[in-house]
Amino acid sequence: MFWKKKNDNAIAIEIDSNDRRNGVRIKPMDEIIINHEAQQFKLIDISFSGLAFQSTPDLYNEEDSIEISMSMPLGNTGILSEKKIPITCSIKIIHSLNSIYHCRFINLSHQNKLLLDRFILNEQKRQILSSVNTQ
Repeated sequence: MFWKKKNDNAIAIEIDSNDRRNGVRIKPMDEIIINHEAQQFKLIDISFSGLAFQSTPDLYNEEDSIEISMSMPLGNTGILSEKKIPITCSIKIIHSLNSIYHCRFINLSHQNKLLLDRFILNEQKRQILSSVNTQ
């Protein structure tokens, strides 16, 4: 039999049932820039299935697919946090609201999927450690 010990320092994860990306999102602690052609956008949040970025309104339409690139830290501390991994992938715009575009990854290579998964897990761990250290 398993049970979860109640912890006052627990981190709650809220999932909006209307979230069209169907994934738990994290906001990176450091600024990450998304590049598309000659334009740059700020990453708002990221999940295992997609991301959101901020841009000028009406730049893209729903169902548009674009090729992006971004560089993410390889680790969460020390020398690995200084090394950046470049990731290039395609995303599909699934929704936009107030100049924030919500997107889903499409045709993600196995290597880029592993790199994104590693970044997201490291970032979650980093945020948990940061919240524990500030309490």
